[in-house]
Amino acid sequence: MDIYGQAFFHDKTKVLAHYISSRDVAVISHEDIDDTAAESLIKKQVKAVVNNKCSMTGQFLHDGVKKLLRHGISVYDVVRDRIGSEVNSCHVSLSETTLTIHTRSLEKKRVVKVVPYTLETIQALENKARENNIPAFEQFCRNSLLHAEKDLSEMIQCWHNWKSGDALRQRDILIVVRGSQFEKDLKWVKRHLPSDVSTIAVDGAADSMLEHGILPDFIIGDMDSCSYRSLRCGAQLMVHQNVNGEAPGLLRMKELNLKADTITFVGMSEDAALAFALKEGANNIYLLGGHRDMTEYRSKGRSGMGSSLIMRMFAGGQIIDLKGIHSLENKKHNQKIKDWIGKLHIRFPFTHEKPNKEMRELKA
Repeated sequence: MDIYGQAFFHDKTKVLAHYISSRDVAVISHEDIDDTAAESLIKKQVKAVVNNKCSMTGQFLHDGVKKLLRHGISVYDVVRDRIGSEVNSCHVSLSETTLTIHTRSLEKKRVVKVVPYTLETIQALENKARENNIPAFEQFCRNSLLHAEKDLSEMIQCWHNWKSGDALRQRDILIVVRGSQFEKDLKWVKRHLPSDVSTIAVDGAADSMLEHGILPDFIIGDMDSCSYRSLRCGAQLMVHQNVNGEAPGLLRMKELNLKADTITFVGMSEDAALAFALKEGANNIYLLGGHRDMTEYRSKGRSGMGSSLIMRMFAGGQIIDLKGIHSLENKKHNQKIKDWIGKLHIRFPFTHEKPNKEMRELKA
């Protein structure tokens, strides 16, 4: 069955997810679509995903494409071509092997070859990834250790150059990162979060926090995936600046006429957020959605996790990792059902059991 809809493109899936509407066709450039990206598109209920890059390479295991298909969202890879912003707001039609783009005037059309994903395709790529898992993991570890050695000296230098503060002195902190299934964890945390906990959003996590009624006190990151609404929510904005001086987020702040401080630190924005919490005297650091394994880092286009490895060791026991905490709620709910069935069975013991001898005699 052909698919029809209006298409929208962005190089960054997390940015596209902010403004694409339900039943639109998402056009992206995202190699190995990760869980978080898939979940953001599922949440927006897009009709289909057309990818300029390979949605699933088979180099490592991930569930992004499979999740999209299971939610009825077709996924296609573009063959020997590239679709950019010229497709924005254009009407498109998708068949099994072609994407037809109708120009806004409807006088011209462009036909692009595409390849669809099926569950059979995914199964074959998963088998390939499993066969390559140990060599891939070995390479990932070697890259992590190699970069950790380089990042260590830069991290220590950044730490020494960073003046300590007391904005979070002896306070418990919640840091939220857009990691796998972080929104499910966020729902759980919302119900159990003490009112006196300070909150830090890493980039686009700010939008999800606001959606769940949690106001971030700080937003730290490149600011590329934050909506205008979240940047104007009243949080203190802190742009992550790399050790080489690059801070692309400052340009966006200038364009939006917003004031922001900078944090110069090695690694990813979540590393910078952890360092900020430590430097400002935080007590316990509750980390929600943080990245922690090969799949998550590879899905972000990173061949290692050197800086994060160092940062986790440095912060040590101050980090309380809440990743996957929502699963406890599911188990608790299942246990409640089992307990209820158990009580029902005690109250009506003869419901599903054969009558014993006394009962048989009574019936006779």
